[in-house]
Amino acid sequence: MKNLFILLIISLFSATNCLSQDKGYIAISISSSTPSGDFASKDPDNKSAGYATSGIIFDISFGYKFGKNFGIASLIRGQANGTDAQALADELSKQNPGLNGTVESGTWSIGGYMAGGYGSFQISEKASFESRIMFGFLSATSPDINVNLTGSGGSAWLKQKSASSSTFAYLFSVGFKYDVGERICLLSNFDYLGAKPEFRNVETTTSLGTSDKSTFSQSFGTINI
Repeated sequence: MKNLFILLIISLFSATNCLSQDKGYIAISISSSTPSGDFASKDPDNKSAGYATSGIIFDISFGYKFGKNFGIASLIRGQANGTDAQALADELSKQNPGLNGTVESGTWSIGGYMAGGYGSFQISEKASFESRIMFGFLSATSPDINVNLTGSGGSAWLKQKSASSSTFAYLFSVGFKYDVGERICLLSNFDYLGAKPEFRNVETTTSLGTSDKSTFSQSFGTINI
């Protein structure tokens, strides 16, 4: 519980090195990531369901104003979201009465660079409202999935290998910056990241000796605090 509390505090406030009180900042942030839409879906009838769970993000970001309110922003991001293996296993058991399904799965991971516009609007001597709109390219990796089925007639397995893809992405962000000193600030941000990578030639093998390669797209939508 203590470690969770510490992570929550870090998620809400990232210590930054302010370039100046008027020009911008360089920041290092650790935050939580909550999947949304198809990415979070566990609906077996949804072919785009990602079965993603909450994860974590690490950012190095930069903001610089050219005038009073507007400028440029960029960030380097690494993000990981787990998969709900139990939900997959439960669905397999429903689809195959008499068989027990177990699933082992890896994580969805994203990493890349984004850049765009930055707005900062002073609301007090030390506090300002911040906003960003950014676009860029991310590298995404799908999880390994290992499925095992057991029953009175024997057992079987299926393995889907992870795959990688580069994709266009966008990010909308709002938050606040508070100056605690001449060169140190605290930031709190709320952003939405969207992307739709296409994973090609994803290999699936089975205990029957069969092998198949498929292509699929996965919508990524995460709400990050």
